[in-house]
Amino acid sequence: MKEQSYSKRIALNFLTATAILILVIFTLTFLVVYKTVYNSLDADLEAEYQEIAHGIVILDDQLIFANTGEWSENEHAQIEVNPTFLQVSDTSGNIIRKSPNLMGTSLELLKNENNKIFFNAGLSGGQVRQVQMILTNDRNEKAGYISVAVPLEASLMVLKNLLIILLLAFPFVLPVLYFITRYLAQKSIMPVKILTESAGKIRRENLNTRISLPRQKDELYTLTETINSLLDRIEGTILLEKQFSSDASHELRTPLSVLKGTLELMIRKPHDPDYYIEKTGTCMEEVNRMSVLVDQLLLLARYENEQSPSGLTLISLDDLINNIIARHARALEQKKITLDLNITRDLTVSTNPFMAEQILENIFSNAVKYSRENGTVSIFSGNNGTLTIKDEGVGMSKEELSRIFNRFYRADQSRNSKVKGYGLGLAIAKRFADLLQIVIQAESEPLKGSSFTLVFPLFPETGNNSVPF
Repeated sequence: MKEQSYSKRIALNFLTATAILILVIFTLTFLVVYKTVYNSLDADLEAEYQEIAHGIVILDDQLIFANTGEWSENEHAQIEVNPTFLQVSDTSGNIIRKSPNLMGTSLELLKNENNKIFFNAGLSGGQVRQVQMILTNDRNEKAGYISVAVPLEASLMVLKNLLIILLLAFPFVLPVLYFITRYLAQKSIMPVKILTESAGKIRRENLNTRISLPRQKDELYTLTETINSLLDRIEGTILLEKQFSSDASHELRTPLSVLKGTLELMIRKPHDPDYYIEKTGTCMEEVNRMSVLVDQLLLLARYENEQSPSGLTLISLDDLINNIIARHARALEQKKITLDLNITRDLTVSTNPFMAEQILENIFSNAVKYSRENGTVSIFSGNNGTLTIKDEGVGMSKEELSRIFNRFYRADQSRNSKVKGYGLGLAIAKRFADLLQIVIQAESEPLKGSSFTLVFPLFPETGNNSVPF
């Protein structure tokens, strides 16, 4: 089954709702007119009855007609134009008097107990609207009935014509309304169609293309802005992936080139054992470099699609920092770096031990790598579970600082053979920090050093980050 277009669905849905609304309006219109017509007829009958009733006197159970002129009026004598039929009957139903226009006929009599009733009745092949009221004597006993009637054909004709008009108008209005609604819907969604076509033209080759914003700042304007923003993020992600692939290839190509060149020299001609030992050591260094690089890439890939960390537990930050410092003791001694350690004793946080160690390891190792000789690396804790690692190294500019968490990025000052690295350490730290909801605040100034502050999340139970054992 072929699916309907969006404009058709809008038109059909609108038509369904409108059809129900029109049907309700038409029904209410007919009922209001119907009620108005009958209320008008009943009011006329009531007025006529009052005139007749005031002219009837009951003495000794006898009905005396005091106002005989009322019975001889034209409306009671003729039947052609607006006739009014009058009839007085006794309690047995015998007609005592009736208007001349009834001639050989009589009005229908209902021996009711209600003081006054209105009803439709037949008269000489036609229909009349009739009111019948009870006459009572001075003892409040029933003495007879007064019946007043007027023709109903004209009123019924009005109601019939109105009903025909409504019934004919209803199916005529619906298709007209459908086509009008469909036209307006197509015109309304035309900007959406243009937006769709524009978005469909964007390919990987022209991903920098953006959709023109509409003039009116409405929902379509917001939608277009959102799509353009999405394209910005997609383009940025693809550029990062391209840069990542390029940098990874470059970083892997360098040690492979060294290995290839060294091995070619080793097999070109015989050498003494010391030469082979030296070159084998060079090859092992390059293999180790590639192994570290591959391990870091696998670590990033492993946690790339993680949404939330597992294995959260209480760990002591000062113990973790001491273990990391111990691993870098030789590097600290070689560069004669002074360590300023000021951490609250038994400071604990709820986190993933492996990820937290990787974050601190990467930040601290960078502080050691880029610190000048005889410099100082400070580690101190602050209020609300914050931990800061500060060095007095080469520092970075604001532009470089904004890119330090990008994969394979290394600031210009650090791109030298003396400081080894691949630019993946801070990328790993940032990824793990995001998973653990740890905020990393970085500050740096060229030639004055850098500082990284870690803000750990609060404990839900206590509202505090640090809980002493």
